[in-house]
Amino acid sequence: MELPDFDTLKRLAASEPQLLETLLYEQIEAVIASAGPDQQRRLRGLQFQVDCQRRLAKNPIDSCIRIVNMMQETFFLMHCEMNRLCSLSPEDEPPPPIRRNNNVVSLQDRLPR
Repeated sequence: MELPDFDTLKRLAASEPQLLETLLYEQIEAVIASAGPDQQRRLRGLQFQVDCQRRLAKNPIDSCIRIVNMMQETFFLMHCEMNRLCSLSPEDEPPPPIRRNNNVVSLQDRLPR
């Protein structure tokens, strides 16, 4: 499904926000449906988290800030994991996997032993 042009989206946001919301969820579903079955569950979980943050937000700006904070936190965790992996020497015995309360998968868990 192709998105309407910017001016149409802007008009929908001002005059028909529910229609714009419907378009958003159609686009989200199309992206999730295009993913492999193994990734669809994770994408739906991530979308659930984003939707929760949007519902908890006081206004659209708060919603954006909440979602950006989610992305920054995930990026920071991935960055730390990459740094940790780069600092390991081949002789190092990797530490036990760290279990986190979010969706970040430790790359350490995926390394061959």
